[in-house]
Amino acid sequence: MKLDVEVPGDGRRHQYCWGCRAQTVSPERGAPSFTCSTCGESHPRSLVVDPGTTWWVDGAGEYWHATAGIFVRREDGRFLLFERSLFPPGWTVPAGHIDTGEDPRHAARRELREEVGLDAALSDLVELGVEDVVGDRCWRGSDAHRWHSYLVTVPDDTVVEVLEEGHRPRWLLPSEALELPLTFPVRALLPRYGTRNTAPGTA
Repeated sequence: MKLDVEVPGDGRRHQYCWGCRAQTVSPERGAPSFTCSTCGESHPRSLVVDPGTTWWVDGAGEYWHATAGIFVRREDGRFLLFERSLFPPGWTVPAGHIDTGEDPRHAARRELREEVGLDAALSDLVELGVEDVVGDRCWRGSDAHRWHSYLVTVPDDTVVEVLEEGHRPRWLLPSEALELPLTFPVRALLPRYGTRNTAPGTA
């Protein structure tokens, strides 16, 4: 999606209606839809430009966000997935936007704790790669994300609870997960990372 609004240079967070682009939408986040008091329409997403989030516009005008994603794998080879309750719908892995100035590895650890209550040491997060995923839509209005992906391996008896943005956690083999309606980036990245045990170049 191209950033088609004039963003004030005041260093503040701005949120626009997905339809009319008025800055009169509510609630601000974490809800199934955003209702605009100007046009009266509701949409599952809005357009958010937030100085606290890592974002940029490329040469073609595409609006990008940076994301940290964590592939949580048990020792038996099953991966943690959960069903999102917010936009975009589908089954996903723990992931979230990277804050401005935040190291991607620290963002991954933070998202892991916030979304499923797992606390991993930074040294346990194995970097899998950095991928530009065009077509990855988020509720903040970007359709393009740069994914910083990590792998963490946990014991088979690990218990998780989805604390944010979803429900129904499941431990699945990659082949089983691919039968579900996955979110766009997870469908793109799971076949690539689902069998990787170590960082690239170390196996």
